Amino acid sequence: MPIGAAALLLAPRIVPESRLTGVRRRYDPLGALTVTGALLLLVYTISNAPQVGWGSARTVTLLAVSAALLVAFLVTEARTAAPLMPLRIFRLRTVAVANAVGLLLGGSFFAFIFVGTLYMQQVLHYSALRAGLAWLAASLTSVALAGLSQRLVTRISAGPVMAFGMALIAGGILWATQVPVQGHFWSALAGPFFVVGAGTAFAFVPISIAGLAGVAEHEAGLASGLLNTSQQLGGAIGVAIASTVAATHFNTLVGQGKAANVALTGGFQWAFWVCGIIAALALPATAALFRRPVAATIPAATEAIRSAASR
Repeated sequence: MPIGAAALLLAPRIVPESRLTGVRRRYDPLGALTVTGALLLLVYTISNAPQVGWGSARTVTLLAVSAALLVAFLVTEARTAAPLMPLRIFRLRTVAVANAVGLLLGGSFFAFIFVGTLYMQQVLHYSALRAGLAWLAASLTSVALAGLSQRLVTRISAGPVMAFGMALIAGGILWATQVPVQGHFWSALAGPFFVVGAGTAFAFVPISIAGLAGVAEHEAGLASGLLNTSQQLGGAIGVAIASTVAATHFNTLVGQGKAANVALTGGFQWAFWVCGIIAALALPATAALFRRPVAATIPAATEAIRSAASR
């Protein structure tokens, strides 16, 4: 029996029920359909725009439909009795800022991983295993500094630590824009990977704390899910934009007679520029938390620290 199926069968017997008794559950199918449709269309349209053209009727129409569905979702959430995402949660400045920065973090960091892996495999001809091992430079750095990041947040506040982390991510990615056609790991990638890895430690932890600070206990699950959604959504959009930029510039260079390796590297360099700029856009948002100390004063925030530190 597959492990997943076994876990599914054993979970009801082993995992205790956490549902609140006496609480009537209500659903928001219209909200779920509109937001899912809007995001799927947005990512699909951006990903396919290089092939069909940014100014084509298809691209413009799909983007318009995606925007309309997103507006419909917001209207639905404002009017329904049991919204999928109660808009009132964004009245908490810490939650709003954490989700905005989380969106940009996902859009920059996850796209950087995607483009960096393509560069290593398609230009440097790394195997999948070797490319994965190269990313240990970023992962181990992040793990090593997560504890320090947690202590800084509780002693200072989330804003400065978050800003420092996003600045490191932006700087590391922009450093990677200099990758050459005939590159080597230690000369071209190690520096950016170490810097970005440090940045993730100082960004993920304060974002996780701020995203749950001040949230009522019964809405901790909503805040946690919203934060995770923001990061994953940012990643999906960031990957779509970065890959679109890389593919478009690659086609331009090939059309100019450039060799495949040169064109690929040029496309990836442009994609790195985009990822770095996305990370830098988060810096103004973090300023809103500079004078608002955010400490892990509720169980949900404490749990967020542990979860972020284990990434």
